[in-house]
Amino acid sequence: WRLPNPLSCLDGLAKLVNKGGIAVIVTPFSWFEHFTPKQNWIGGYYDSTTNEPVLSKDRLKDCMEERGFERIHVEQMPLVIREHQRKYQYIVSEATGWRK
Repeated sequence: WRLPNPLSCLDGLAKLVNKGGIAVIVTPFSWFEHFTPKQNWIGGYYDSTTNEPVLSKDRLKDCMEERGFERIHVEQMPLVIREHQRKYQYIVSEATGWRK
């Protein structure tokens, strides 16, 4: 599932999850402009002022904390995506659990 505006999704989570509830996010942190406009990326680029990398996992943590969530779990989750009969992608996503 690709998100054209990831922050809107996180805003929606904040509205849907009750206090004490848990949200799980699984993402490979792969950004492509044909799915998500670059101005909507949460990381995956270099800061234009400092030229330091802006890591998606760090930005996700900041964004979730701003919305009242606490990270309670992190693990690497390998998966295979079948593109067609003879082509597969092997990727490793990061799965995180968040308590509100």
